[in-house]
Amino acid sequence: MMGKPEFVTLRRSEKIDLVRLTVGGLGFTDNPTTDQLYQKAQELGLELCPPEVGPELRLKYQDQPLYEWTYIGMKQIADSGGDPHVFSLARYGDGLWLYGYWTDPDPLWTLASEFVFRLRK
Repeated sequence: MMGKPEFVTLRRSEKIDLVRLTVGGLGFTDNPTTDQLYQKAQELGLELCPPEVGPELRLKYQDQPLYEWTYIGMKQIADSGGDPHVFSLARYGDGLWLYGYWTDPDPLWTLASEFVFRLRK
């Protein structure tokens, strides 16, 4: 994903305030689509993260609990097959991982899924 043209970094370094919420914590009682999830986050004053947040957070989030998955609320980046992905951070017994997680506007997220969003400036 980092080699794709859509992976554009900020022109200059800036402090970004992040918030991590579960899908249920955003107020959903049913499993939303990606579009519904992003729309609700925006209504609550949150923004999508720049794509570089995924790799940067992976480097900084060294004490991630075992078996936790955290998704980055970001504009999806297409893989070589055209399928959209977002970054996700995970920890397993064998280490810390940064994944490109397949998503599109249709999949339903569970209420326990955790997302990181940017607080609106």
